[in-house]
Amino acid sequence: MKYVINHVHIRATDPRKSAEWYAEHFNAEIMSEREVMPGTITVSTKVGGSARLNISSQPEGSSPQRASAELNQLGLEHFGFDVTDLASELDRLANAGVRIVLPLTEVVGGAKLAYIEGPDDVLIELVQPPS
Repeated sequence: MKYVINHVHIRATDPRKSAEWYAEHFNAEIMSEREVMPGTITVSTKVGGSARLNISSQPEGSSPQRASAELNQLGLEHFGFDVTDLASELDRLANAGVRIVLPLTEVVGGAKLAYIEGPDDVLIELVQPPS
């Protein structure tokens, strides 16, 4: 059987505001906004490729504990976007006030990567594949 990632799911205090951040910075297309599970709102976005980015509010009574947008955390540490020009993407994002967690780093094999902080303390990797 072939498996394909269906979606990445993020919990947010304001799912609409978070989805708009992805639309602003990564051209995400907001596909829907609805109550999927009782008491929560889910905004579903499409950001290139077939996998969706779903952003949901927390159900009432959920833990207020937050993750942190830092490297080397246990569990789901980050997700990544491919980019064609990492240096210019980092300049664009830094000028928009986005926190750069790890600046442009070239890795073995020629790929370049960097990490930024998204809304809701989400760590996002930007990857420029080798030429």
